[in-house]
Amino acid sequence: MTQSTYQASVITDRAYALNADTAAVFEELSNAGVIIFRNCIQSLDEFGAFVKKHSSRLSLDPGRVIAKGVAQLVDAGTDAVGLHCENGNAPIWPDLTWFFCEIAPTKGSQTTLCDGVKVYQELSEEARQRFESSRIRYRRTVPGEKWRKIVCYYKPEIQQLEDASFEHLSEIIGQDPNTRMEYNPGTDCVAYAYSVPACQTSSFCEHPAFANSILGPSFNYEKPVIDFENGEDIPANLLAEITEVTERNTHTVGWQDLDVVMIDNRRVMHGRQAIIDEQRRIFNALSYR
Repeated sequence: MTQSTYQASVITDRAYALNADTAAVFEELSNAGVIIFRNCIQSLDEFGAFVKKHSSRLSLDPGRVIAKGVAQLVDAGTDAVGLHCENGNAPIWPDLTWFFCEIAPTKGSQTTLCDGVKVYQELSEEARQRFESSRIRYRRTVPGEKWRKIVCYYKPEIQQLEDASFEHLSEIIGQDPNTRMEYNPGTDCVAYAYSVPACQTSSFCEHPAFANSILGPSFNYEKPVIDFENGEDIPANLLAEITEVTERNTHTVGWQDLDVVMIDNRRVMHGRQAIIDEQRRIFNALSYR
């Protein structure tokens, strides 16, 4: 992995950051897929308000604890985390991933970023053709506590987990032809299969990107089965190629205290180095354009 810092757009003018309209922020995001707001946001409350200002609606990771109604503490253990799009392996894939660094790590422990546009451009013609002709599929089982938490978040009129139903979840996912779900009343688990292109074009950028969660983590969940939609395994040579190309294009954020990072979640994948400095404190938020 390259140790240099990702070439993000960096904004250091607090007044501009707090007053910029959403169209201007999105235009800036289209440049590199990542904006770092440095010395602009001073608290978790300001972070939450900032995310809401530039989002149509919010999402969440049901495996994390929510703080201030918007942010979730990043608490996925201390091991290194592979590149992924946040919730990119499920039919609640948000457009934007946000991070707020309350306490920056003093050594290592960096969040990593990888521009899927560059990866797409550097993949072999064989790899691009295979991933563009065949959707990838994620399959996993989600326990009742987590899928019910999703229902309560998307349907705030439902206050208690026990009042959430599989019918409510089906309403949230909608008639998505690329998602199949089955409910097991005996275990209260929902099994799903979600098919999606590995290469796509974000709404913020006109260039196609290799952006997915093939290499991603499963800290708070059952590890998904990842294959092609037709049931074929992803060949080892393709996995080796995407590992090599993504590593070559992976860079660190270079965290400083009170940094906010805004990520085009359908273009730029992110991960994490192993945490050496356990004093670091970073929050995450997810939202839609």
